[in-house]
Amino acid sequence: MRLHLRRTIQNGEPVRLEGSVPIEHSIQGRTDVISASPVQADLTAVPSLDGTVGVSGTLKGQLDMVCSRCLEPAHIGLNLQFEERFKKRAEDEADLEDDEDMILADDDVFELTPYLEEYVTLGVPNTPLCKEDCKGLCQTCGTNLNETACGCDNTVIDPRLAGLKDFFK
Repeated sequence: MRLHLRRTIQNGEPVRLEGSVPIEHSIQGRTDVISASPVQADLTAVPSLDGTVGVSGTLKGQLDMVCSRCLEPAHIGLNLQFEERFKKRAEDEADLEDDEDMILADDDVFELTPYLEEYVTLGVPNTPLCKEDCKGLCQTCGTNLNETACGCDNTVIDPRLAGLKDFFK
């Protein structure tokens, strides 16, 4: 997905950008991702008087992942907000300070895909859940506690008092 900085600034009107963002780099090496559909970007580029272009909008997609508690499939909907500002770098302009929230472009035509992929990478959950109240697996027998309850005693005993556990038997 490309943004034409000079053309957008000269028009002076918002430009709508729509397209698909590849997700392969964002989920590369993730063993908990079963499948993923391409993320759809719906963005608007708004020029400002200071020569910058603000790009904002949403990134939407679907992921099938493994639940981090019960290991069942989890259907995750991505709905990410994208917001960045871009400016064409002047010939004598150095890199901006770290506190500046702007991305400098060397050319008039700017590729947005790496920045969109970064937002997707950060938006993929690290601990996906099949449902909010997922009970997970029993730590003793491995039974899925969402389906059935097991009779295992999973009482947590303070290790400092573990020696007193069998005292009254």
